Amino acid sequence: MFMEIKNMKFDIIIQAGQSNAEGLGVGPVSAEYMPILSGNVYYLEAEKTVEHLPETVRVTYADTPFIITPAKERGSEQNPVGDFAMSFGEAYVKGNLQNDRKLLIVRAAIGGTGFVKKQWGLEDQVYLKMIELADYALSINEENRIVGVLWHQGECDAFEKNEPNVFKQQLASLIQDIRKRYGKNLPFIAGDFVSEWKQKNISDCEPIVEKIREVLRETGHSAFIETSDLLSNNQKNGNGDDIHFCREALCILGCRYYDAFREICSLI
Repeated sequence: MFMEIKNMKFDIIIQAGQSNAEGLGVGPVSAEYMPILSGNVYYLEAEKTVEHLPETVRVTYADTPFIITPAKERGSEQNPVGDFAMSFGEAYVKGNLQNDRKLLIVRAAIGGTGFVKKQWGLEDQVYLKMIELADYALSINEENRIVGVLWHQGECDAFEKNEPNVFKQQLASLIQDIRKRYGKNLPFIAGDFVSEWKQKNISDCEPIVEKIREVLRETGHSAFIETSDLLSNNQKNGNGDDIHFCREALCILGCRYYDAFREICSLI
């Protein structure tokens, strides 16, 4: 398998942040993913265990090789769990992927992680593992290239009451470091929170969301995705989960991320 992968040339997308980037959406969708993904889109992940403790999220990465697999939704065939990289990948294959290349999604997001808990700072474990994954993806083939970052995070910093200006500097530093490593104009795209949960916690959420908007305006080659019309798992499925996008919403979100990516690329 490795020799086959080594001979592939990959466009690489980094997908990072917390649970909505990891993907926890369930429920029906209006259109299932198309066969165009098969053989064209792959995931790169690190084997790990995640413990959600009262004061933090403990992530233990296994001392094993990174895993590359064909991209597919998690969960079972009867109850798939959505991921916005799937619909992004569909659109990318149709609109950007050259015939001799494949798309590799670096799956670095972990639910419940944030800056306050010291996971996404430049010296923090989860961020450094993301960089290790990205560097490994580049090392597989000298023609591999990182083409963008899909980010969704901030809920933890909102309800843990990170000071908004501190959060702004932390996010700006993350983007700056990624671009220093992988390209000064690398597209960076982030999205708003699930509206149902955000509205219930608006006084905590809005200052953090506004700082995300500010960072993206100021850094350039970035985009902020609106999500006020996208349903939560609770709204779609009645399961009480109001902080995560449902599977259908994640499909739409991935398409919106791609449209923003395409617009950024047209300006570079």
